[in-house]
Amino acid sequence: MKTATHISNGPRRHTAAFTLVETMIGVGIFLGIFVGVMIALQIFGMRVYTQAATKLSTQADARKVLNDLRDEIRSAKLVYVGTYVTNSFCRITNGLPQTGNALEIFLADTNNSPSTNPIVYYQSSAAATDALYRVRDNVVQKLANYVTNSDVFTAEDYRMQTMTSYDNNPVIRVTMCFNQLDYAAGMVNGHALDVYNAYRLQTRVSRREKE
Repeated sequence: MKTATHISNGPRRHTAAFTLVETMIGVGIFLGIFVGVMIALQIFGMRVYTQAATKLSTQADARKVLNDLRDEIRSAKLVYVGTYVTNSFCRITNGLPQTGNALEIFLADTNNSPSTNPIVYYQSSAAATDALYRVRDNVVQKLANYVTNSDVFTAEDYRMQTMTSYDNNPVIRVTMCFNQLDYAAGMVNGHALDVYNAYRLQTRVSRREKE
């Protein structure tokens, strides 16, 4: 830093001041810090927005699935809890807890026997993708991603106790546990630091009284 000499009739004084080069360097450093902070804030805001938008979209799809499932159970004539493996539904054997990854819904019956092709909801982790599916007339539709629990459907009585046999009008508890990747944070010492968001949606519904 140089000093400027002030000349007057009195004693000589020296006034400290920045040169043009020093001023430009200081302004450049300030602008660099300011731009860096602004970019960091923008990246943080975009990350928060992406996380919130992804979560809200998934939850909206899941709630729509619950609403559609609720309507079909209420309109059903027969409902069975079971397992769905290799494109085949198998009912839970009497005497075992009525809990499984699939639900079979008949919208019509004849003398309390199924008379139409059923609607089947099931959870599967095939192809490393956890999801809830719906099958009707051999058409498979993926309804919700990131559903990680296999015990999605449970038949309960009015006391909320898990049933061990088919009842005329069970209460179907539907539970969907989600474990959704928010963003990949990379690897440290061979361990993934990816950030996941876990939450659960649940409802209980029973079919209406038979006509």
